[in-house]
Amino acid sequence: MHRSSNYAPKLKAVQLVTYSLGGLGMNLTNLVVSQWLFERYVVGGVLAPAVFSFVLLAGRITDGVSDPFVAFWTDNARTRRGRRMPFLLFGALPFAIVCLLLWTPPVGAVPWIRTVYSVMVTQLYFLGYALVVTPYLALLPEIAGSTVQRLNLTTGQAIAAMVGTLVFAMSGLVIQSGGYIALGWMLAIAVLISFYPLIFCVREHFVHPDENRNSFGQLFVWIVQVARSRNFWPLLISTTLYWFSLNLLLMLVPRWVDEILHLKRDADTWVMLPFIGLNLIGFFIFNWLAKRIGKFRGFLIVLGSSALIFPLIALAGLLPIGSPLLQTQIAVALAGLPVAGFSVLPFALLADVIDLDSEQSRIRREAIYFGVQAIFQKSMIGVSVICFAWIHERTGPAGLGWIALTAGVACALGLIAFCFYPVRR
Repeated sequence: MHRSSNYAPKLKAVQLVTYSLGGLGMNLTNLVVSQWLFERYVVGGVLAPAVFSFVLLAGRITDGVSDPFVAFWTDNARTRRGRRMPFLLFGALPFAIVCLLLWTPPVGAVPWIRTVYSVMVTQLYFLGYALVVTPYLALLPEIAGSTVQRLNLTTGQAIAAMVGTLVFAMSGLVIQSGGYIALGWMLAIAVLISFYPLIFCVREHFVHPDENRNSFGQLFVWIVQVARSRNFWPLLISTTLYWFSLNLLLMLVPRWVDEILHLKRDADTWVMLPFIGLNLIGFFIFNWLAKRIGKFRGFLIVLGSSALIFPLIALAGLLPIGSPLLQTQIAVALAGLPVAGFSVLPFALLADVIDLDSEQSRIRREAIYFGVQAIFQKSMIGVSVICFAWIHERTGPAGLGWIALTAGVACALGLIAFCFYPVRR
């Protein structure tokens, strides 16, 4: 029998903190790998650029494909510790070890050994990320039953992710002082801190061994059912388009600093600091706003304001007031507010969709929603990279403004899609 999440007990402060901590490891590992893996393996002379591209592509394929399989596995797991906790208990330590091994390739070995090692550790990294993060995210609808609880959890998660961003900003200093081995230890410790306290502080609800068990053949049926859900697809499309837009914006900033402002690389930090500041304030603003006007209206504001704000960077340097750097800082800083709302609201909205699905289907399959969502969102992030490269290659610096406009249009399309979202409670 399905247990309605409305009967979930009130969360204690320690449970709120320990669940939120997952955002630290989830964000920090992703940022560091995206930024520094190329430097370690290509610039560091471990792999040739073409070989590295193949290794990373194979890892990204594993990343995208593994999510729904892990989601189906954890939805159908039946243990005394629950469906999610065993993955965190037995997966966090191996994932931490892989995060360390990722930065210690056998530099002095022959090329084929370096290649085999790189393939193995990158595959294990992306598989470990899915095995830990997917069950972690799937806990949210179960342990938090009310809107207030869910907003508090996603806000705490977003703050922890911001802490991860700040730690990521110090990665260069860590490498400079202790080498890449120090970076690996930093990630390993962050993973352990982020996920192990949750195991001991949050108790998952027991699921009877015979309740709602499904054969592996149901996986693809579930994927189709979830993707076609009238309650889910407006949220799926809008968040996918937002990731496309946000990734364009993040790629745009360093190119804008270099090609439009003609400043050194360290100026990126001064452009992003105001963004981080308003982003942190925005977590609390959207937490408060969603509790007053609802998550649906709150996310409409996120999408609409992003559609207006993201293109503003194209005006930096054209206005008669202030320097081009100051105008860029203001435009990027303003973007930090709706991006904060995007960090807080979608997971809470998705939890409502999952509740309705459980009530209608009598099946508890929280994780499959996160798995299907990951397929679309990660694919669209890849499309954004291709789109950015295509526009920049054909237009050069003059086309960077069009990239900002494209980001705004994507948010506007997301706004239109989300207007069809039927869950207004």
